[in-house]
Amino acid sequence: MIINYQQIGRIKMKQDGFDGLNKTGQRLYFIRQFCEDDSSFAYKPKGSEETHYGRIIQMNLNTQEKSICFQAGPELGTGAAEKYLVFRNFAPSDSNFYATHIGYKSIFSFGLGKYMEKEQKKIDWIEPDKLKATLESLQRLKNDFFLEEPALHPKYDFICNEQQTDYPGAEEADKSDSKTFDKAIEKYFKNQIYGLSEERRAFALCIDGKFVHEIEELAPFYIDVLFYHILDKQFTDSKNKGFCHLCGKEALLSKTVALNQKFYGATNPYFFDSVSAPNNKNAFAMCKECYMEVAVGSKHAAKYFGSRFLGLDLITLPEPSLAHVNEAELIQSSNMQIIPRLLRFGRKSVMKDNWELIQRMRKHLNKFSFFFWNKPSATSQIFIINQMIKGISFNSLVQKSENLDELAEQACLERVLSENYNLSFEGLRFMLLPSKDSHPNLKISEYQKINREILALLSSYLYSQKIPYKNLIKMYVDIHARKRNNLGERSDYELNLSAFIMSLYIKHYIAFNLISGIKTEEEKNMTTTLEKAELKEYFANNAAMYENNYPAQGLFILGTYISDIEREQKGYGSSDGKTPINKTAITKLNLRGIPLPKVMSVMATIDDLRGIWVKYQDPVLDAYYRECMTHLPQSSLSPEEIVFHILAGRSYQSYLAIMHKKNQEINKQNQEVQND
Repeated sequence: MIINYQQIGRIKMKQDGFDGLNKTGQRLYFIRQFCEDDSSFAYKPKGSEETHYGRIIQMNLNTQEKSICFQAGPELGTGAAEKYLVFRNFAPSDSNFYATHIGYKSIFSFGLGKYMEKEQKKIDWIEPDKLKATLESLQRLKNDFFLEEPALHPKYDFICNEQQTDYPGAEEADKSDSKTFDKAIEKYFKNQIYGLSEERRAFALCIDGKFVHEIEELAPFYIDVLFYHILDKQFTDSKNKGFCHLCGKEALLSKTVALNQKFYGATNPYFFDSVSAPNNKNAFAMCKECYMEVAVGSKHAAKYFGSRFLGLDLITLPEPSLAHVNEAELIQSSNMQIIPRLLRFGRKSVMKDNWELIQRMRKHLNKFSFFFWNKPSATSQIFIINQMIKGISFNSLVQKSENLDELAEQACLERVLSENYNLSFEGLRFMLLPSKDSHPNLKISEYQKINREILALLSSYLYSQKIPYKNLIKMYVDIHARKRNNLGERSDYELNLSAFIMSLYIKHYIAFNLISGIKTEEEKNMTTTLEKAELKEYFANNAAMYENNYPAQGLFILGTYISDIEREQKGYGSSDGKTPINKTAITKLNLRGIPLPKVMSVMATIDDLRGIWVKYQDPVLDAYYRECMTHLPQSSLSPEEIVFHILAGRSYQSYLAIMHKKNQEINKQNQEVQND
């Protein structure tokens, strides 16, 4: 992952012309990688779906009029945090030297001059001959506008008249200790200043209307301070010398890391923050040059390659060793963000609308990585790693997407379900693992386990690792039963078709050798022959599950019988022939699993219902069905497999009925067009 970030950073710096910038420009470029994320300032007002952004509240020092006024500054939309150098503290003990910050304390107790004096011998100044004059200028500014007791703060008399309410006057300040004074200032900002920006605000100290990094005399020194605090300060220990784990060169190593993303595993840290001689074997040590590349790469990836997938935060990373065709292509956000979309609902439209892009990516991107993460809190800089799926074949993913499209098209799923319906990994996930439809009362803590299961399923799918057939069936049957129990007043239309759709996913898994444990059955002598064309075609198209597997075929036919009964029950219902029956034949079955000894009882129940509801019965099919079921006691079918094959037959029969109705509607429409 770190190597991926380094490669992305190197390409990005090259593309941005980093080497052609002057020293101040290079430092400014680097420190912008550590500005606050734009997402921190985005919000949706209550009752609205429209995204709004907070604003910068400027504390403007007017040197001509000797006045201080707070005013609403620019909106913090995309790119604004980097433009205006908005920071947050990297540690609670950070000095108040930031001129633009997410909190008001940094600008209110602006200590840039004090910090420069304290660290001036350690900082590598670009214009050292002008340092003295700059320090004197900052001291004059401080003397003119600020008081130091009980804590550094602007002078009361300088605050513009309309903003003086609730601000502690000189006498109040003299009588206050620092804690009391801080509470008074907090109240002042809450009552007087926060209203200048509705939500998600930042604060900036401006001088005569200009941000500090825009003032020609101050900007180079402010940038030097930021560069030292963010980067150079990490490399001040001359004893911490060793070999960089990225480039292999011997150099000064960073003892602590101020990266925006501090990576931790679920339980153990990866030691990015504690590189030292005793810990060097376990820590990830970086020299300054590699550190800069990693910082640039991590910021670019988090900003442009991030997305939400399967309910988790995801960063999609190109594999670094494969940037040999067109390096610039690898850092385009459209490329990386399209990859998870190939696994989502609506994937077919993505394939169709972006086919040229996908083909270009096939030429220059052989592999990629998925990095799933979360933050313990909204303000945390620590990234908890949920899963890192590395070395995924992009070509294999596209091939799987193409196969899913073919299966959906062959089955006419768009006609049966909706115009936008398609098969996808995300769709499979909701068939196999818990969701709100199957587990409506899940606790937040339970989602952690589910997320691990989701990522394990995704990992096996992307790595083309085999999953046991019985496990797949067991997962499906469990979720299907739970969804049916929690259906409530919702329509069961899609749920009734789900076993047919699951069979398509199994067919997909078989095509890519992703499934194991499907037994090849030996052909047995059958005295009757299956004649029904639809069933013969289905069993042939799903030969891995049904060829010579007569018990499975018999259960499938049993499922079609149940569908026939339910169609009559829903159509006629009660004795008055008008009210449909709610508890149809399927409710007679234990859908969590039916043991082999119980199947005969189920058959008897369905036989009774067929005698009541079904007007016509195919004697040849019925003879074939009963002969198939005679082989059931010798089979090794699990209770879940028995349920699945029954559901699959029921689902397929429902599918055929829907298709027949749809075709009739299409023929009628065509006939009307011809008549017109």
